[in-house]
Order: sequence, then C-alpha cells, then structure tokens
Amino acid sequence: MKKKTIWIIVLLVLVIAASGGTYYFVNHNHSQVIETKTVKQTKPKKKVIPKKKNISIVAVGDSLTQGVGDSKDVGGGYVTRLTKKVQAKYKVKTQSHNYGVSGDTSQQIMARIKSDNKMHQDLPKADIITVTVGGNDFMHLLQRKGLDLTAGNIADEQVQFDKRLTKLLTDLRNYNETAPIYLIGIYNPFSIYLNNVKNAKTAFINWNKGSAKVAGTFNKVYFVDINNLYQPKGIMKKIKKTGSNPYLYTKDHFHPNGVGYDMMTDKVFEKVNGTTKEWLYK
Repeated sequence: MKKKTIWIIVLLVLVIAASGGTYYFVNHNHSQVIETKTVKQTKPKKKVIPKKKNISIVAVGDSLTQGVGDSKDVGGGYVTRLTKKVQAKYKVKTQSHNYGVSGDTSQQIMARIKSDNKMHQDLPKADIITVTVGGNDFMHLLQRKGLDLTAGNIADEQVQFDKRLTKLLTDLRNYNETAPIYLIGIYNPFSIYLNNVKNAKTAFINWNKGSAKVAGTFNKVYFVDINNLYQPKGIMKKIKKTGSNPYLYTKDHFHPNGVGYDMMTDKVFEKVNGTTKEWLYK
C-alpha cells in the first residue's frame, strides 16, 4: 500500500513537471516570436535634410547676363527667369544679383570681379553662381580680322581664352568655395551670317569643348552647352524666308529675344535642377 502511494506521488510529480515545462516552452517561444515580429516591424527613421529658407543667385558676365534683347514685359534675360523657376519649383524665397555688363570681355569681367565691392559682398553669400563669357572675346577677334577670319584664328583665340577663363573661375572660387558655378557656353549665330569662314561651325564646337574642359578642372563647376540652341532643324529655311532668326533680337541678330531667353533658361535650369544637393540643402 505504501509502495503504491509512493508511485502515485512520483507519477503526479512527473506529470506536473512535464506540464510546467511544456507551458514554459510554448510561452517562451511565443514571446520570442512576438519579439522577433516587433523588431522586424521597427524601421529606422530616415534623416531629413532641411532645405534652405533663402536662395541667393549671383550672375556674372556680359550682355547675355544683363539680358540685352529681352522682351520688355519680362526683362533681365535668363537671370530673371531662372530666379522665378527656382522659387516656383522648390517653394523657397529666391533673389538674384545681376552683374552682367553689355560688351564686357573676359578681361573686363575679371577686372570687375576684382574691383566691385558690392560683388565682393554678394559672392560669398551666393548659393548659385552663373557665368556668361566669351561672346565678346570672339567679337573682338572678328573686328580685328574681318572677312579674313579663319577657323585657325578662332582656334588660336580659343587657347588664349581658355587661359583667361581659368583665371576668371579661380577668382570666383576665391570669393566662394562651395556654391556651384554654372558656366554658359557661347552659342553660334555666326555660322549663319559668316558663311565665308570655312569650318566655322567646327571651330565653335571646339571653343565650347575647350570651355567645358576648363570647367571640368574645377570642383562643382558645370558647363551649360547652348551652341546649337538657336539653330534647330529647318532654321535656314525660315531665315531665308524672313531674313532673321526667330529666336534672336531683330535689332542686332545676335542677342536672344524673349523666346530665346526662355530657351536659354530651360538649358540652365536643367543643370541647376539636376544638382540640387549642391545648393538647396543646408
């Protein structure tokens, strides 16, 4: 009788122990599953980089920056349009400082960068810097050579211009080391009006390639190629019919008109829009 009681007690102990172990095992694993699910559902928060509250554009250059030839209802050439596009697209207050002077060559622009105290104040604060240069350098060459101008003359002038361009960009970088610079190349209305110059079209392509190469030697300097902007397919037929390029200012057949500046702005904004990390964020 005693042995039977002992066995019953032992059996009960084993059953209780087994039940407790099973309970612990099930609940412990269940809690692990819950914990695992919780860990999987928790995602790290993405770091939000705040935008700047104000954007400052400083435009340096010649008549294309000044906006010569633009329509009266807009004015200010590509600089005015670019300012409006940046503000509208990114919902950020945008202001511009236009240091374009009609007729300035690369040498004259460099002289102004060196002596203009107002520019010295604005350049270090700039978030975006734009530059137009080179058109007047070419015009001076044309005035010197006249009808005797050759593609070789253009190529020789390009070599000298590239040296001046390097100095000009270096001067700008001395005032602002971080803002992206958008260097706008020269466009080519000349092959239309200078048919006597053999290989003029190729010479202009090489001129812009040289400028792009110089831009590539600097950090955050982007070249904007507008060489063929005003020579779309079929343009020669329109010119022969009307006597003028529909995208150029009729008083000089050189500077863009309002539509021409719209087109130029779109090309510049394409580069600006593709490099927001360089200027939009703090």
